[in-house]
Amino acid sequence: MEVGRLPISASQRSKLIAAGYTTLSSFSSLSPSHLARDLKISDNEAAEIMRVASHGHRLDGSAGGCGTVNGAQTAWDMLHEEEMFPRITTSCEDLDNILGGGINCKEGGVPGIGKTQLG
Repeated sequence: MEVGRLPISASQRSKLIAAGYTTLSSFSSLSPSHLARDLKISDNEAAEIMRVASHGHRLDGSAGGCGTVNGAQTAWDMLHEEEMFPRITTSCEDLDNILGGGINCKEGGVPGIGKTQLG
């Protein structure tokens, strides 16, 4: 399981990834105090991350009755998916910045959002 899928705060995920811990196995053998030192967080916060990670590892193995709903996507996955789609520039830098880099090629948007007026 990847660290990005853990149900922890975004700042904790960022600290783990920045420290080189991208999978659960990359820090599962560490002690909470070692993880706390690496991430510059409290021992209690590190212990909580380890607890959540061990719980997440059990869910990932699909051995229990609980887990992820089939076909469900986390917000993290949706963000990465959206970043993969190309964008069409409008040739107006300010408008492209407002639109997050241009017009998203994946979806047109809901009716009445102003697509025709923009065009």
